[in-house]
Amino acid sequence: MKKILVLTLTASLFMACSSPSASTVAGEANEAAAAAESNTEYAVNTAESSVEWAGTKPTGDVHTGTVAITEGILATAEGTIAAGNFILDMTQMSVTDEGMDEETKAKLLGHLTNSDFFEVEKFPTASFSVTGSTTDSLSGNLTIKDITKSITVPYTMTTEGNNITASASFSIDRTLWGVKFNSGNFFENLGEYLIDDAVQFDINLVANTK
Repeated sequence: MKKILVLTLTASLFMACSSPSASTVAGEANEAAAAAESNTEYAVNTAESSVEWAGTKPTGDVHTGTVAITEGILATAEGTIAAGNFILDMTQMSVTDEGMDEETKAKLLGHLTNSDFFEVEKFPTASFSVTGSTTDSLSGNLTIKDITKSITVPYTMTTEGNNITASASFSIDRTLWGVKFNSGNFFENLGEYLIDDAVQFDINLVANTK
């Protein structure tokens, strides 16, 4: 019977009055883990997988959206993610704010994709590669705008029949990947234009045995 791997990295929105801090500590990139012959390998189903993001302001405003996954591979061993990677198409970013009209969404999307934020014309892809794991933590290299840093996030993995589900909650400091627009650490007196440095993610990868 075909096995299905469902990897769910679920991020909580930080809605406290004070500006949220990134839940991960970014460090120097490490060597990506290689899948062993004994590992079970899965190909990411890009049609069923999704990446959702959320950015906030100290005023309480929240913007949400998605980024398309173009490809990926995951390998598991003894109940953990042993190796793998996935690639994001930054040119296929969307804004999903509830109650926002399509014209305003288009303007926000244009802002996010230009040189103020992700410069998608120059950096059309982003990626994540697994470098190591334990039973409750996953480490990997996150590359955005050609800047690669290592992060480690807590996660859990459960097995239900032929399905495997892994979950984790995390956020990153966007400025460490060169996204500094309206950051209070780089600009003064921004007032209501100040944007929190922390960006939260909800990533769902659905993969099938190769």
